[in-house]
Amino acid sequence: MSETAPRPVLARIVAAHQGMGDGGPDPTADLQSGLSRAIRMASIPFEGLFARPAEVQVSRSTTLSDSVEALPETGLLAAIEDHEGRRGLVALSHPLVDALIEIQTTGRVEEAELPARNVTRIDEALCRDFLDLLFVAFAKETAKAAGRDWPDRITYGSRVKDRGQLNLLLPERGYHRLKVDVTVGQNRSGQIVLVLPRDPGMARRRAAGAKAPAKERPQDWATQVLTALGPAPLTLNAVLMRVTLPLGQVEAMEEGELIPFDPSDLRSVTLEGEGDHVFARGSLGQLGGKRAVRLGPPDDVGRGAVAQGTRIPAPAAPSNAALNDAAAPAMADVPAARSPDPMAAAGNPAPQPGFDPDAPMGDGLLPEAAGLPDLPMAGFDPNAPIG
Repeated sequence: MSETAPRPVLARIVAAHQGMGDGGPDPTADLQSGLSRAIRMASIPFEGLFARPAEVQVSRSTTLSDSVEALPETGLLAAIEDHEGRRGLVALSHPLVDALIEIQTTGRVEEAELPARNVTRIDEALCRDFLDLLFVAFAKETAKAAGRDWPDRITYGSRVKDRGQLNLLLPERGYHRLKVDVTVGQNRSGQIVLVLPRDPGMARRRAAGAKAPAKERPQDWATQVLTALGPAPLTLNAVLMRVTLPLGQVEAMEEGELIPFDPSDLRSVTLEGEGDHVFARGSLGQLGGKRAVRLGPPDDVGRGAVAQGTRIPAPAAPSNAALNDAAAPAMADVPAARSPDPMAAAGNPAPQPGFDPDAPMGDGLLPEAAGLPDLPMAGFDPNAPIG
């Protein structure tokens, strides 16, 4: 059917419904230059192919019936689609299919053209790389085309074996048909036909997005965000210390067992939110005989060699008698720089007689806290459990 032949009534109704000839920007020049450049770029990895496209023939807003009649009679015919399921067609005439196979098997395009034959799955696989490169280059070249109403990116679908089933595979809608003669090798000539689905709604959405003025960000946007988010509740966890224990040791724990620590473990108290995000750091101490946390930068003494990446071996596990009778001297002998794994060799000490978990922390536990100012702490409960 020629371009000037009258179309069926159904085709004319579909064309009118799809808004063909709606007076928008004409993308013909962009389609011509985009496909020509894409063919040249796709042939670069195939040394010796040297594809030279002629002028691209563009038929805008055609129907599926008109596009099918323009396809080459032999060669590779495959469906293409975008991420939203809009489908089109791509066709390579048999001279181009043979040229792509020859260039990948023998390294050159033969001068003599072979008779047409049925395309096999191996032929399709050898043509896929060229077509994938062609689609990528075409999408890049036409990304800024005026009035672009075809998909941004199309991909290879599957080979169409029965052309009589095309009306079931593709809907009767508007299409752009691109047809070009391509010379490869010395003088081998074939055709590439690309049938792109057309959607006027895409062109309108792009035009509306391009005309929308960019909103300038207010200078005080940070203050506005903080003002809006200020009343939002935020849960913070006070983490006094962290230990790393073997799974077997944790599973063997029973009620009443103790996890020993010394003053250096309490010099890295953190206030953390969800996702272990640290909002503030400080040290645990006492103020007027009561528990208190002094916020500020990490204590260099408490961090010691751990901050520099040096791991200090944990001390040997003390006995229960040593923990009860000489707890303070034993803690004084431990270096300030400790391993982040204080339980690496501590074992599972048995419950200690006379241990009171609710006893207030005395003045002698953290001597460095004695110099803190005597600030009022109304409502502070010194016997509240830490955690």
